[in-house]
Amino acid sequence: MGIADKINKERLREHFEELAKIGYISEKEGNIRLPLTPAERAAAELVKGYMESAGLETRYDQFGNLFGLLPGSDPEAKKVMSGSHIDTVINGGRFDGTVGTLSAIEALQTIKENGIPHKHTIEACVFLSEESARFGGGTLGSQAYIGKFKRSDLDRLKDKDGITIAQALAENGFDPDKIESVKGDPSKIKCFVELHIEQSIILEESGIPIGVVDQIAAPTNLRLTIKGRAGHAGATPMWLRRDPFAAAAEIVLEVERIAQTIGKETVGTVGEVYVKPNAINVIPGEVVLGLDIRDVTYDRKQAAVKHVLDFAQEVAARRHVTIDVDMIVDQAPEKTNKDIVSLISATCDKLGINHMNITSGAYHDALNMAAITDIGMIFVPSIKGISHAPEEFTPFDDIFRGAQVLAEVLAELAK
Repeated sequence: MGIADKINKERLREHFEELAKIGYISEKEGNIRLPLTPAERAAAELVKGYMESAGLETRYDQFGNLFGLLPGSDPEAKKVMSGSHIDTVINGGRFDGTVGTLSAIEALQTIKENGIPHKHTIEACVFLSEESARFGGGTLGSQAYIGKFKRSDLDRLKDKDGITIAQALAENGFDPDKIESVKGDPSKIKCFVELHIEQSIILEESGIPIGVVDQIAAPTNLRLTIKGRAGHAGATPMWLRRDPFAAAAEIVLEVERIAQTIGKETVGTVGEVYVKPNAINVIPGEVVLGLDIRDVTYDRKQAAVKHVLDFAQEVAARRHVTIDVDMIVDQAPEKTNKDIVSLISATCDKLGINHMNITSGAYHDALNMAAITDIGMIFVPSIKGISHAPEEFTPFDDIFRGAQVLAEVLAELAK
């Protein structure tokens, strides 16, 4: 059977349960591990300890990405990479990112413990700030790894308190001036494979335990800063108002409308709203909206974005407000590598596990890694499709099964 039957189920469970305690608030409020905060850094140190216990060579890069290396027999052979992330959204769950991170470490530890020959070096990785909850853009660590960030970008992206990524990195012992050193060398990477929870209902409703991802949707994230004129809620007549929140309300509804009409795989979300001064008896002077528009077709996504921005300017002119647009991230959808898709499917057949090809509506670090290497993704079910919420849940038997498939795939790729 290879190494699937050698995966240490109880060790994986223990690691999972221990990591889940870091940043845990309550059953109702879930977990909060925002990037470059004490909770997320404590989680990274715990995971680094797991890597070291597994006999891996560990290191952080200057963006806070964590790596654990299992050397292969041929130092010149390209490395096989696998991993995910450990940061969460605000009031998130225990499974998003964690499943892929801990399963990759367990796979490497099992390969090492059992002396399974591998020509290629295998590297487990934990990318920083996969979620957009703090800095407004997601998959930042893997974007840094593929060389997408310049030093100036680290001053541009800020959290709600105005703290830049550069400041947050420096506060945690990393050097933002060395951002160029973070970039991975594509000539030394064979592939990247990520295990993740599905975050949708397709696998559960189909009764199928493994999804073989064949394409990944991509986001456009942007912030609209709408400025009007603050005023007294009682003393300012309606015809004199320049209310940015009323303009924002129109834009939010238009995001929903265009996503529902432009294509069945298009989704649009306004998940971030800041109102200033945010007082019940004051007409707002400024509103900030955070928009997320996604699709598996780049041109259709761009058409949706253009429509929303054109509509926003029409609203601005009509309501006598101004709108500034900050483009945070604009990514193209990607297809996973056909050979890796075939390998994951063949591995499932060998293990007697039912599987199906599936599209990822959520985007992941694998999406960025596709810019520099071949990628593959394995999904395990999410109960009721709930994710980014305290109710997020995947049965541990499904996690264990995913870890078994991942380990077999990594061992084969590293032969």
